Amino acid sequence: MAGAADGAADAATSTTQTVGGLTASIAQLVSSFDGAQLEPEALTRAKHGVLDAIGVALAGIEEPVSKVMLAYAADLPTQDGATIWGSARKVALTEAALINGTLAHALDYDDMNRSMLGHPSSVLTAGLLPLAESLQLSGRKLLEAYVVGLEAMARVGRIFGFQAYDRSWHPTAVLGVLGVAAGASYLLRLNAAQTVNALGIAASEASGIKKNFGAMMKSVHAGSAARKGVWAAQFAQRGLAADAAALEGKFGFCDMFNEMQTPQEPADAATRGLDIMAAGLVFKQYPCCGGLHTLLDIMLDLRGKQGLQTTDVAQIECGLHPQKVAYLDRPAPTENLAAKFSVQYCVAVALLNGKVGLADFNDNIIFEAQRREWMKIIQITPREDFGSFECEIVVRKKDGSTLSGRMLEARGSIRNPLSEAELLAKFEDCASVMLDTTQAKAAGAALLAIDKTADLAQTIGALCPR
Repeated sequence: MAGAADGAADAATSTTQTVGGLTASIAQLVSSFDGAQLEPEALTRAKHGVLDAIGVALAGIEEPVSKVMLAYAADLPTQDGATIWGSARKVALTEAALINGTLAHALDYDDMNRSMLGHPSSVLTAGLLPLAESLQLSGRKLLEAYVVGLEAMARVGRIFGFQAYDRSWHPTAVLGVLGVAAGASYLLRLNAAQTVNALGIAASEASGIKKNFGAMMKSVHAGSAARKGVWAAQFAQRGLAADAAALEGKFGFCDMFNEMQTPQEPADAATRGLDIMAAGLVFKQYPCCGGLHTLLDIMLDLRGKQGLQTTDVAQIECGLHPQKVAYLDRPAPTENLAAKFSVQYCVAVALLNGKVGLADFNDNIIFEAQRREWMKIIQITPREDFGSFECEIVVRKKDGSTLSGRMLEARGSIRNPLSEAELLAKFEDCASVMLDTTQAKAAGAALLAIDKTADLAQTIGALCPR
């Protein structure tokens, strides 16, 4: 494929070099990226992202959307492409990316990134691991591609802020495809002109609406972005050309999604460093929307450390940023996916059980009478004065007294991190849906050693039940 692309790349070089905008800037970053110079902590954080994405994919394999994907996979021809996680079956590379990405986002338990306001690891791992597998690359090279892919999507995400999100676009989908295209371009060793084309192709393929939050299609956003990002890099390698300034200008990506024709990076861009170090990843403790996690931390703290008893509670008031109220105020979810986006349901579960886990989200248990009754006493108060992830819970007791808690953000962020042992425990719990205890531990150990792995096939093989 490389030979077929060389001529097209040469023809595009002069045009690309005259462009000084965002597209060329990101393409230059990718094509000149020196992964050998990455500091060890950056690789460790990328490795944790891969571990988390694969763990939640294995846990999500029984979800309805996953069953749809696996039924689709069963009709695909087996070929020497890439592996569907949790099985020994190989399908076409782009189809593996679609299926694995959907599985990884099926539970909404995958990690987040504050710069791009979405879920990076489900998309990046689903797109880049199958590509690295098919190219017989090392685990180290995969992690390097992850870092540069995250950097690409985070740079655009920092330009966007909340505006595109507020306009109903899902960043995991619309930015994820750019990140995978960038990481795949790195793995394919595309030059700057080819990478410009990969980004331009990805920009035309970007899509994903927030209206599908709480529906199966939201999970497919991650898989679709992974597939289209790999597809974009492959076709750029073959010589498919796109506009050399596809991200900027009138009718460009930023104009479409963010009404911004001349995108400018924030003032701290030059000193910020790589996003994997500056913003990092936010890992989830609970298998539901990340916008709920601060509330859950507060409620579990009130219940566990401050001795709150359910028999004392008359009313619960949840304060959170108005931007989150718009999609988390769901007083009567009718299916498990919608319950993952319900303040009322998730806070009620935390109060009643003292934990929120995988078993709390299925289409039978969400209608349990006791849970439905407690949901009725939970009220939501929009707080304009709060930060994006800040939350407060005020519990009014039957005796007239109150108990309250307030947090700036949940545990799991770069400022309030989970330990590697906690991340590994989460992986083993998730993987146990598919693997026995011994296999889950072996798979976790293999993934934590992926940076030293020359043969990714062995690591991927550890994910398959035996």
